[in-house]
Amino acid sequence: MFDDNAEWELGLMQTGWKQELKENLRGPVVVPSITAGLVAGVLTVTFMFSYSAVIFTGELSGYVPRATGQLLFGGVVIALVIGLFSELRGVVALPQDNPTAIIAVMIATLSQLPGSTLSPEMLFAQAVVIMVASTALSGVIFYLVGRWRLAAFVQLIPYPVIAGFLAATGWLLFKGSFSVMADQKFDFSQLGALGEVTHLWLPGAAFAIITLFVSLKYSNVFIMPGLILGAVALFHVILILSGVASQEAIDGGWLLQPFGEGALWQPLPLSTFLAADWTLFVTEFTGLATILSIALISVLLNLTALESAFNRDIDVHREMRLAGLANMLAAPGGSLVGYHYVSLSTLGRRMRGDSRLVGVVVAVFCLLTMTVGAGALSVFPKFVLGGLVMFIGLGFLFDWVVKSWSSLRRGDVAIIFVILFVVEFIGFLEGVATGVAAAVVLFVISYSKINVVRLAIEGSNFSSAVDRPEDQRNALTTEGKKILYLKLHGFIFFASSIRLYEEVAGALSKQEAAPEFVILDFQQVSGLDTSAVHGLVKIKKKALEVGTQLALAHVSEEIDRRLHEEKFLDGDAVIEPIFKDADSALEWCEDFLLRTAGFDPSPKALPIDDQLNKVFKREIDVQKFRSYLETIEFSYGDVVSEPGNEQRMLYFIEQGTISIYLAELDGKNRRIRSAGSGSMVGVASFFRQGNIGPLVLGIADTEGTAHVMTESAFERMKSEDPELVLSFQTFALEYVSERLASNLRTLSSILRLEE
Repeated sequence: MFDDNAEWELGLMQTGWKQELKENLRGPVVVPSITAGLVAGVLTVTFMFSYSAVIFTGELSGYVPRATGQLLFGGVVIALVIGLFSELRGVVALPQDNPTAIIAVMIATLSQLPGSTLSPEMLFAQAVVIMVASTALSGVIFYLVGRWRLAAFVQLIPYPVIAGFLAATGWLLFKGSFSVMADQKFDFSQLGALGEVTHLWLPGAAFAIITLFVSLKYSNVFIMPGLILGAVALFHVILILSGVASQEAIDGGWLLQPFGEGALWQPLPLSTFLAADWTLFVTEFTGLATILSIALISVLLNLTALESAFNRDIDVHREMRLAGLANMLAAPGGSLVGYHYVSLSTLGRRMRGDSRLVGVVVAVFCLLTMTVGAGALSVFPKFVLGGLVMFIGLGFLFDWVVKSWSSLRRGDVAIIFVILFVVEFIGFLEGVATGVAAAVVLFVISYSKINVVRLAIEGSNFSSAVDRPEDQRNALTTEGKKILYLKLHGFIFFASSIRLYEEVAGALSKQEAAPEFVILDFQQVSGLDTSAVHGLVKIKKKALEVGTQLALAHVSEEIDRRLHEEKFLDGDAVIEPIFKDADSALEWCEDFLLRTAGFDPSPKALPIDDQLNKVFKREIDVQKFRSYLETIEFSYGDVVSEPGNEQRMLYFIEQGTISIYLAELDGKNRRIRSAGSGSMVGVASFFRQGNIGPLVLGIADTEGTAHVMTESAFERMKSEDPELVLSFQTFALEYVSERLASNLRTLSSILRLEE
């Protein structure tokens, strides 16, 4: 499980945390950190006691003190390990309440099995074994998830869901504060009962609101400790002045009930494990699997929430490994599964005391309570403890509901309120799941509004890379509108495929100038779902109805497989085979239109003299220029020019075809021009200043003949016949300018479509 070469997960080989603690003890954060730790420690003891009371009820209630000691042991280990070595300073990690209800049901089920003769001691042993096993297994799972870096999926959780999770956490803390202050649950159906104990919770609510207001307005580190100590002192002064004894205040619900004196924790003897009926684990497997699943989901959600609450990125994988090791260490003591506690972790931050001292103080407080006793806790008024819980809850609600109202879109805010509603009336994890589902629905709606057609342009404004004679170029200017090029992008799914079908069907349904060819370029398409494939089948049927042919380009292997499964390529409406790129598809369509218009698109030999007659008016100039040229023969695959060749050369192609390629970043070569008879190759690099040689790669597509002007021959011509050079340079400038103008027209059309 452990990697000898990996960083020791707990950082035990590092001493940075020791130095950090020393600096914290001497720094300004010491007072608020210790105060936050003490408050969190008191709340921790009450939480652990309540968790034990949930599991061990009825005839098992006598085991609550021992179980509380076990949970406090887990609190010591988990709070100390994660508090010292987490990336988040001030984080509080404790045994969690998620498994309590499940374990309680499991124990109740075991006691009600037909023929069950389990004594209370055996049921307690069974519960302890379940707690130890679930905590140990959770620790292993946490560690492996972090070790194998499987926690990355939490980064896919939408931000509104995280905001809703934190808002729901705040709401549950707000509700839970009433149980702390008045031993009365906050329930909309029983608000009357809560109204009967207003005197118990109203002071705490006032304390929470005042504390929140002051913390938002002022940042002095002594304000929060002062408010807490002042509230405690004021309460006891009032008790003394009114002559009310401590026991009366306890009986009246103002102070905590004594937890008992003496040590709460006892090491788990071997007899406890021997007393358990291990054969019953077969029936308990479902409950155990549920605990592990909920724990894994919860710790990942908590870590993501803490990233937002602390406003910083953390290494989730490292935190998972850390939580795993903490649970494996805590399991032998009988603890429940534990990990980062969102609400208490933000307490130190809100009190301006976010340092590692907070976790250490919580651990020390738990240690003292489980070994010495918890009788002294009755000095804390319940309304102060409950008010602090309400303060944390209100802080979450303010940050993630009130602030979100003005900073998020209304759809995102709606997700937050949906999560709050489901959490209140159904359940916490159900609320998060509903939020994820709502976010997915909103994403689908928003993404469907994005047109998958990245670019739609007619062939009259967009030509292939093939150099064609002037008469053919003029013909394509007219006939090119019969070609519709569509560059698709993104993931095409059921919603976006509807828009694609509507756009193509609209173009095919035109009364005039309906395209004869539609090129679908899949270069930027990441994938298709089944509905999108069926949408393409509908497009094919529509094309077949009107006599349009579909040309597909840049189709990946996965998309090609999906299309073959649906027999999309079968029939007359789709050109086969699929083209390797859009330029090849465009060239094929242009050739078809040219043949239909009476032209032969196949390249014909154009003698060099006929080419030079277009450059020079006098035959003598043709012959002079011809004398500076060298004739070469090339075969298929020959490299006629390549980057890095210092010798600059200008080619006049008489017969054959040479393709010009530009090297892409992915290592592939992209064809940018196909030069046939009558074309010049290498004009731009030939006339560039400096001897840098060709800029692109030229490869022969066929056998052929070319006439070459070398750099040395051109220099000789410049000195021998400058007027001849001037005439040729004028023609070369016109040649390049015409190509540039064509490219600019295409670019202009694309830019207009991009607006």
